Amino acid sequence: MLHLAIKTSAITGAIMPIEIASNAVRLDHLVFQGTRLSDPALSAKRCASDKERAMAGGLLVNGNTVTITRSVFRDMACYTALEYGTGVEGVIKDNAFTGNGTHDALLRWADGLTIHTAQRFQVSGNRFRDNTDVQLIFGSCVGCTITGNHFDHSGSAEGGAFAEIMLQAWPKATSGDFTGTQVTRNTINCGAQRRCGFGIMIGSAPWYEASTFGGEVTDNRVRGAMLALNVDYLTGPMVIARNDLETVSGTYPSMCGPQRISGASANFSPRSRTVLPPIATDTTTTAKHYCILNYAIR
Repeated sequence: MLHLAIKTSAITGAIMPIEIASNAVRLDHLVFQGTRLSDPALSAKRCASDKERAMAGGLLVNGNTVTITRSVFRDMACYTALEYGTGVEGVIKDNAFTGNGTHDALLRWADGLTIHTAQRFQVSGNRFRDNTDVQLIFGSCVGCTITGNHFDHSGSAEGGAFAEIMLQAWPKATSGDFTGTQVTRNTINCGAQRRCGFGIMIGSAPWYEASTFGGEVTDNRVRGAMLALNVDYLTGPMVIARNDLETVSGTYPSMCGPQRISGASANFSPRSRTVLPPIATDTTTTAKHYCILNYAIR
């Protein structure tokens, strides 16, 4: 087990506690544990600092044909548990990402897995639980397979998330290109307390303006989200079909105040509809812009 309580004197020039910049690395059966529970004071200090926040995360990887399997990433104070910068033909399979960040505390959020720019990656069979920013987020992934991953929450407010799976781009940093990528047969269950805002989030408009296009999002199952699928917004074609989405009604916290959702399972924003095939009009599909859902800071 690697306990990531790095001394302040050791962080000069570092980005995250552990960094790998090499090809053909294999990580298997490892446990990466952060300081969220073991050192709350250090965690709070680092998460409050723009300079030190990444040091409250876990592992940073850049390289091709890297394989990460059967490992655990848990209890990071904020930022992200596993950040993959750039790479080709990576495999991230059968890992557990759990208890990273604190959702209801300002600047204490953490992704489970953050992938910036990738090609031909396999992300499969992983379990994501109580990662408190976005559980799995991509900036670009061309020719990738994202399948068989399971997402859930324990039920506590501090273990909530803004979204479970997110395909988007970071402005001026990644392309938002998902050409040839299949996001399929993933299972999302945010629980009876609805501890996630968006189940599947495509586009970045609730946060910022950036491109998102390409790929297929099919045959996924979403339960317990405040909104099962939000597409806002696409800048190019994407196939979105045959997803099993729960219809919900309620008033939910958002970054711009309470948001009322009335019998909706999916939202396709007006800007997204201009690049999609005609969308069937029914009472469970809306066409609007939502703020960030599940935003409630104690």
